[in-house]
Amino acid sequence: MEKQMQSKLPGFDVLLHLAQHDPDALEQLRLEQVKNLIDNAPPQQQQRLRGLQFEIDAQREIHSSALGACIKISEMMHESFFRLRNLLNQFSEQPTSSSVYVEPPRKAKVLHFPSR
Repeated sequence: MEKQMQSKLPGFDVLLHLAQHDPDALEQLRLEQVKNLIDNAPPQQQQRLRGLQFEIDAQREIHSSALGACIKISEMMHESFFRLRNLLNQFSEQPTSSSVYVEPPRKAKVLHFPSR
């Protein structure tokens, strides 16, 4: 039996009010919505979704501004789509008899943490 989403997102006006007057309640709502979404995903996808949410939360913590976090999370999304597109292009260019998965090259950014 498929799990059903049990919570419904409030309307825009309610969300705006929370953002302006009770940001802690808005954050709690966000956490509940994320948890509900992951818990209702197929079991084989839940671990990956939790890992992705961990990365998103880490970016939100690292950046001093919401805009900086938004830009970085957007970059993460674009990198993921780029890898998916390249992978799909690789498969579409290969003959069907030799479909071999090739891991796309990864890049990493080293973050500098100041010493205390």
